[in-house]
Amino acid sequence: MMRFWTAWILSIFVFLSSASADEENPVSQWVKNHVKGSFRYKNFAHFYTTEAEQRTVRQEGIFRLEVDQTFQENWRFFLVPEWKADTANYTASPFQDFRDTYLRDSYFYLKEGYLKYRGDNFDVAVGKQFYTWGTGDGFNPTDNLNPRDYHDVPDREKLGIFSFAATYYPPDASLTLVVIPYFTPSRLPLAHSRWSPNPNSKSSDDSAFGDLGIPDDTTARRREMPGKRLDKVQVGLRAKQTFSGWDVALSYFDGYNTQPVVRVADNVARPRFNRMHVIGADFTTTSGKFEYHGEWAARLYESGRATSVLPILLGGMYTMDYDWVKDLGLDQILWNLEYVREVTLRKKFNDQYRESGVFDRPFQNSVLTRLTFKVDENNELYTSINWNIHYHRTDHHHDNWFVQPKFMHKFSDSLKVEGGWELFWGAQNSFWGKWKRNDRTFAKFTYFF
Repeated sequence: MMRFWTAWILSIFVFLSSASADEENPVSQWVKNHVKGSFRYKNFAHFYTTEAEQRTVRQEGIFRLEVDQTFQENWRFFLVPEWKADTANYTASPFQDFRDTYLRDSYFYLKEGYLKYRGDNFDVAVGKQFYTWGTGDGFNPTDNLNPRDYHDVPDREKLGIFSFAATYYPPDASLTLVVIPYFTPSRLPLAHSRWSPNPNSKSSDDSAFGDLGIPDDTTARRREMPGKRLDKVQVGLRAKQTFSGWDVALSYFDGYNTQPVVRVADNVARPRFNRMHVIGADFTTTSGKFEYHGEWAARLYESGRATSVLPILLGGMYTMDYDWVKDLGLDQILWNLEYVREVTLRKKFNDQYRESGVFDRPFQNSVLTRLTFKVDENNELYTSINWNIHYHRTDHHHDNWFVQPKFMHKFSDSLKVEGGWELFWGAQNSFWGKWKRNDRTFAKFTYFF
């Protein structure tokens, strides 16, 4: 199967390359005008093995096409098919199902695809889409529509969802409605991978649903998914207004948490997805070289199966322009600093359920920062740090850290390379400390065509 997909990817690449060379061919001309693509190779090299996973190197290849067609001026068709393969068994099935509910990635994947109509002061779209709500850089409490792929925690990506979206644009404002008819869960780490919640445990309990309630493959197949009924439809609303230099938004989401709680009865673990109501707000403004932003969202759960919380994020970014940093051989320095604090609104009172908040509530008392050194348009250096001050599972304070130094170099508009380190510190039962044997280097090569 792997050879089959590799041959297919190569044949597509050869076809596109040869087609673009023949400008007189109408098919090749259409491809040149409406199709772009990329091939990305990722290499992750860990310093240590874990009891859950003995390999130290994971490789991943992603071939992606982007088809963008506009017709009759107001209509746009956008499609992003993707082919993926890796060496850690994160990909398994040849195709995804419509709701995208598989535990592993698929070799062939429709990452995004929608049809959009744009009017004078509104637009509507239907298809598999991505949404970005909020103003935070490292964490967005108001952004709850799209699930995520947590197979590789630091490299996590959003997953597209089949949805209908309509946005109205009055002067200096926007009003967005999102309707999600089918629920798509997040992909949690595989039970026997180094990114499971307790990767160094061999006990039957921990392997069954993890130290913090993450199910293994067998348990996850018992998931109680929201049904395909009208009362299971999810709805999101966001209103944004600009006035006097401030961008302010209010949002509401009535839907499901993409990460489950786990009900344990008669020695059977059964994950279930909670209905929640999220009432949020965010803002951003600038003053000279400073940009300030913040957001908060009350997450209210039904039936007491999970703790209702209010995460609050406040932060800002300071920009040092060329005149300030030219003597250092730099074009720009940007410093982003944020603080996240979580307030408990109502504790879980249903004892039959265990929360899997290891990814759902990661930053309960944290400092997030990123320092960017822009040498020029082709060279940048970053250092990202997450200082997690308190971990909720115990009554003790455990400082734990995640640090990522990273560089980016563009050889040309068609070739880019990224590389760096990812380092973890902390006690074994702290958020980042549980992965302290996962220190690694990474390299990513991307070719655009």
